[in-house]
Amino acid sequence: MSDLYKIILVDDEDEVRGRISSKISAESGFEVVGTAGNGYDALELIEKYVPHVVLTDIKMPYIDGIELARIIRRDWPTIKIGFITGYDQFDYAREAVQLGACTYLTKPLTQDDISSCLVSLKQDLDTEYTENYNRERIAQRYQQYLPLLVDNWFVSVLASGKAANPDDIAQLRQYGVSLDDSAYIAACIRVERDVEHWGIIEFEKLKLSVRSRLDSTLAQYEFEYHSFAFQTNLVYIIKEKGADFGQETELIFNKMIRTTAHYLSVNIDIGVSLNHSGFPELGSAYGEAEAALSASKFGTDSRVFFFGETVDREARPAIFRDADARNVEHLLRYASEDEILDFLGELKNAAVQDARSSGALNLYALNLAGIVANYAASTGTDINEIAGGDILDILPTLRSFDSLFAWMLAAVRKTREHSLASRSCNARRMLEQAEAYIQTHFDDPKLTMESVCEEMGISISYLSQLFKKHRETTFVKFLTSIRMEKAIDRLKNSGDRIVEIAAQCGYQDVYYFSHSFKKYTGVPPKKYRDETL
Repeated sequence: MSDLYKIILVDDEDEVRGRISSKISAESGFEVVGTAGNGYDALELIEKYVPHVVLTDIKMPYIDGIELARIIRRDWPTIKIGFITGYDQFDYAREAVQLGACTYLTKPLTQDDISSCLVSLKQDLDTEYTENYNRERIAQRYQQYLPLLVDNWFVSVLASGKAANPDDIAQLRQYGVSLDDSAYIAACIRVERDVEHWGIIEFEKLKLSVRSRLDSTLAQYEFEYHSFAFQTNLVYIIKEKGADFGQETELIFNKMIRTTAHYLSVNIDIGVSLNHSGFPELGSAYGEAEAALSASKFGTDSRVFFFGETVDREARPAIFRDADARNVEHLLRYASEDEILDFLGELKNAAVQDARSSGALNLYALNLAGIVANYAASTGTDINEIAGGDILDILPTLRSFDSLFAWMLAAVRKTREHSLASRSCNARRMLEQAEAYIQTHFDDPKLTMESVCEEMGISISYLSQLFKKHRETTFVKFLTSIRMEKAIDRLKNSGDRIVEIAAQCGYQDVYYFSHSFKKYTGVPPKKYRDETL
């Protein structure tokens, strides 16, 4: 890796931060991109810079180094964590090891201590990046993960659309594959394809690299799973392993997205089914995962889509399954308007050349119209509404291929616009409900994003994306602004003590309240009250 590795320093002593920072030069392979005096400020810097390494003191106000490390390990699993501490704090060493600390430095620090630490860190990071970018090694390891026979069986069952026969199931059980011993979910994963990987071979290599990374993540958390490639996507069958299975898998999926982006510079989207059990439900599980993924291709920044949240099973019919139609629909979803126009022109020319009669052309036209109708249905759009009337009445009036293809392009454009408008409206309504709930319960010190999501029945990642897209902020910043504005009002208009106002605004720790208030307004609460009275 040619660029410098990024470090964030966290210590409540200004002198210590400055001394350590001055000893880290570009020649070491690292640069200090930010320093913080407490865990809360550190989290903001980490979210902004996503460093390679965080070196943190252990004893700090508000959030100590151990708790900060737990949050980093949960939300930024690729970041390496090192602890800086005094001689009397070795009791924390065990917890540091459990959190995967890469180094443990003791004060006072010398230049040799820091240089030795940086050399070791750079070697580890260089090795890590080399291994993750060496796709030839990943491709070789791939053959060791799952027998090719198992891959082929899953693919053949999904491709046929039929349930597995008893002989096949018995054979698979001999290979240690069973779907009867616990519930499972299916995850359909789309790998974002760029110009560099447009060729078939390059794209397949890319998918192998992604699959290897995802397999490693699931194995790390001891999930039992089966993975295979199907058509252009990757498919994972993941077995349930505990009461918190749903919440745990959501965290794992978000980690998958972060690690593939971090190590491979590749974006992935994940559609997730409901819980299923047994071989006979495999097709249904895959269909739900694929439908969740397909229904989420427009109007969202989120990358994990759950069937119950993105697809209304009664209102959204199954997507057209014919292999040729899939290729057509794929282009309709992803291409620009000009590309769609060129593509439809190619289809028209091919149809005219191949057709033997006007009847054959009419049949071809009906098939294409059916693909557009299925595409509209997959986005939750009523094709009759888009067409401006009953499609069965409109199609007979399209007496030329020119008029048919003009109608198809207009239908695709309107479907996209309708889908985007519908998603945007629903998303804003959901966000307004969340904001109203926060406005009502801001004084609850236990109010968190998790508790709001549980109350509303939505996922954490979805609510986070709503705040980011529609408010250009985060949940924490929004909640803090509500609490601070309430505190300002009480300081101006009540005689309550500051400790009482802190409690009224959801803060159990008056010192943290004062810290947050000063950060928000520029002055402590007492000074603010004195200046405004």
